[in-house]
Amino acid sequence: MPLYDITDKKAVRKALRRDIYRNLHFKDEVVYSVRKDGLVEGHALCYVMDGVTFHVGPKGNQRVRDEQRKNVHAVVRGHVINAVWHYADMYHDAFELGWAKDAAKSMADIEMCGVPVSRNTNYHEDDTRAWEPMYKWIEVVYNPYKYRTFMTRDTNPFRSMEDVYEPIFTARKVVIYSENGKSKVMAMIPLLTQN
Repeated sequence: MPLYDITDKKAVRKALRRDIYRNLHFKDEVVYSVRKDGLVEGHALCYVMDGVTFHVGPKGNQRVRDEQRKNVHAVVRGHVINAVWHYADMYHDAFELGWAKDAAKSMADIEMCGVPVSRNTNYHEDDTRAWEPMYKWIEVVYNPYKYRTFMTRDTNPFRSMEDVYEPIFTARKVVIYSENGKSKVMAMIPLLTQN
């Protein structure tokens, strides 16, 4: 990776920006392709991004609906924070692949262990109400046969008995990994507080 002048924030952001999408060629496991400037840079088991936007190509979405066959038309775009990479030779070493999967799960757990908080000055700092979370983690799903954009899935039973789906276009931070052999995308989104 070339050296960049850190005072040129636009160049640094561009250098760290990546597109992530689920690679459908890996049938037995969940692997994500990492693309930079249109070229696949590598494959990852887990990926953490900051300053994220969710993009769906409308023509690709319509082609999936018409042909009933998946293609790459939806990506999660953001800036690199961390990754657990997947290498082709891992298939020859079960220990190394198992270690990488464990590392990916651990990294996802660590990244999602907390959220930034704000200080509510109406309460004394020892009061638990004085420290309010500014963000929450929520699952993001995309099904091209049902939706035209990425959706959040809120499974809070106090909000509704059924899962609530709402469109999402941006997130502060995203963790992309697999859980129980299925792809999982978790996004940190702002909490809407009522004052």
